Amino acid sequence: MISNNKIKIINLIKNIYFNKKTPISLIHFITNRCNARCSFCFIDFDNPQTFKNELTLEEIGQLTKTLGNTLMNVNFTGGEPFARKDIIDIAKLYIKNSTIKSIYITTNGSLPDRAINFCNEINAFDSSVEINLQISIDDLPERHNKVRKIKDLFESCIELYRKVKLLKLEKVSATVSITVSHENCDNIEKIFNVLTTEYKVDAIKCCIVRDEGVYKTPDEKKRKILEGYSWLTNKIKEYQKNKKIVNYNNTFQGKLHNAKDEISWEMVKEIYLNNNFISNCHAGSLFGIISANGDIFPCEILENKKYGNLRENNMNFMKIWQSELSRKIVKKDIIQKKCRCTYECGMSFNILGNLRYHPKLFLNSIF
Repeated sequence: MISNNKIKIINLIKNIYFNKKTPISLIHFITNRCNARCSFCFIDFDNPQTFKNELTLEEIGQLTKTLGNTLMNVNFTGGEPFARKDIIDIAKLYIKNSTIKSIYITTNGSLPDRAINFCNEINAFDSSVEINLQISIDDLPERHNKVRKIKDLFESCIELYRKVKLLKLEKVSATVSITVSHENCDNIEKIFNVLTTEYKVDAIKCCIVRDEGVYKTPDEKKRKILEGYSWLTNKIKEYQKNKKIVNYNNTFQGKLHNAKDEISWEMVKEIYLNNNFISNCHAGSLFGIISANGDIFPCEILENKKYGNLRENNMNFMKIWQSELSRKIVKKDIIQKKCRCTYECGMSFNILGNLRYHPKLFLNSIF
């Protein structure tokens, strides 16, 4: 089954540079259920309401028909997204009913068989849709398993990474994603070296831990966290130039992604300690969040700025996204307050939507 929903390039360009009325990427928390209990997680697992009222498959079907005509990517996350046994059906609904061209899944790697089955089934359903599994590994084996509180989790992550590589499917890939936090910042060099040499991992991305929900970064550790993040991003950049790390294919689009990552890393370094304002944020216009229970937010950070709930609006996403309240929040709480953070997903669309970054973006993509 291949979707007939195609994005018209003219609509996409108008939306990114002028209108900014419809999202080009969404993060969908398809569940809050998770078998891990990471120390830096922002989900409040002690609250019994956390696990209630997640959207049903039928409701997600309705939702996916209302996402506009410029949506290119959806990122399934949680919780652990593979904890939902109907994740394949959810993905098929997005492909069938929307204009997406890629599905990213952030996973703790604990359910490798489900993940591999997902890759095979969705690739068979529509081989034109890019699938990327972003597998979280944050430390050496014993420490990683202890922090995330799952026995043999590190080994499961490596198993999943290798199995995805062995599929040899053109549009299916896996990346190890390292979150630099106070738990691992003092050991980040060894973690990187072990992953690349001992385990032969050649696709690595990273992000920096951020204050969100119940998690707060210890003040005394922030400088050390930034030092670890700076070392790691510089090392990934060096390895990419030497082809020891290949996070994207060698197409122009892949080179654009690499260039975007490099710009994003530098922005994070400028913002993290001093909260400097770098550029306008396009969360809430080009990018947004769907929570497990159907709440819509401009981003994960602005969790007190809810646009609305899908169930209360007949599962009509665009009705909420283009409402008077959403426009007010974008203007007052994002633009006028010069909202800034180190949220890498949000930064990607700040870079895309700001012409000031485009000379560097395209130059880095050519050379």
